[in-house]
Amino acid sequence: MDIYNESIKKIIVSRTDNLGDVILTLPLITQINKNFPNAEVTFLVKKYVYDLIKDYPGINDFAFIDDLNSSASLRKFFRAGSFDLMFNVYPRFEIALAAFLAGVKIRAGTGYRWYSYLFNKRNHEHRKTAEKHEAEYNLNLLNTVVRDKKFPVEFNFHVTGNEIKNLSEKLKDKLDLNSDFIIVHVPSKGSAATLPCETFAEYINRFNSEFKDVKVIFTGVDGEEDNINSVINKIEDKTNIVNLCALLSLSELKVLIKKSQLFISNSTGPIHIAGALNKNIIGFYPRHLPASKTRWKPLSSNAIILEPENEDKMESISIKKILEATRLLLK
Repeated sequence: MDIYNESIKKIIVSRTDNLGDVILTLPLITQINKNFPNAEVTFLVKKYVYDLIKDYPGINDFAFIDDLNSSASLRKFFRAGSFDLMFNVYPRFEIALAAFLAGVKIRAGTGYRWYSYLFNKRNHEHRKTAEKHEAEYNLNLLNTVVRDKKFPVEFNFHVTGNEIKNLSEKLKDKLDLNSDFIIVHVPSKGSAATLPCETFAEYINRFNSEFKDVKVIFTGVDGEEDNINSVINKIEDKTNIVNLCALLSLSELKVLIKKSQLFISNSTGPIHIAGALNKNIIGFYPRHLPASKTRWKPLSSNAIILEPENEDKMESISIKKILEATRLLLK
């Protein structure tokens, strides 16, 4: 039986893993708002993603797993929150147990963990089979309490004029945001096989020869400089190269992606920012099932995903195919 929507006043959504996973949970937030319009939504996440989603529509409050690092603190938090409904999007035993012991009334989660008895609304889908996209799996969790509805994938990221103005001022000596530029995001957090640095470098050398008036922007976070420099050092003409590694916050990266003509990346968190903004994207994905494009591709209608001929042999992705995709998206 469906939950009576008006009786739900406080909802918590738990997604305490990484950037891309959190972004792909945002469509669930949107649909929760539409189906429980009178409820306040709290998002339990890691602190580092807050900068990107702090103003995201439909999130009334945030909680950070970094601060709730014990069973006692989790139970205290859930009790104080008086939550009527919880979506355990990224299930973790300690979080599920704390919510159960704290008396959260309705607890939605997977039906395939040994501790699934802690959820009283269970979704019986094996994500490891990668038959659907991660965003769809997330949305299907809503069907445990709202029956027989199909929920569309919708993102509500916005980039304001002030955000563009502030980033323009910050980058005034490095990049004109109104110029033509592509973003090459080389680093990856290791969740999937990656395109070799040598292939990135060879591609950019060919790109510079063909697109002489388009800048190439490198992005990354602190600690990823060596990975990026290993590519830049192999580029013959660095005239149009701009390295912004470790210089941007996540919200600033969102603005930069919004202003770009093309985003090129392995499977990693920032590619999902580009997907949520419906940008031109070239993504490199292995065929290995748990990391495949079926489950993890960016959700842009303007994305081209390139895969190796063999499961994880990313070096088999040819420069020719990358350039063909580039020409198609920059035509």
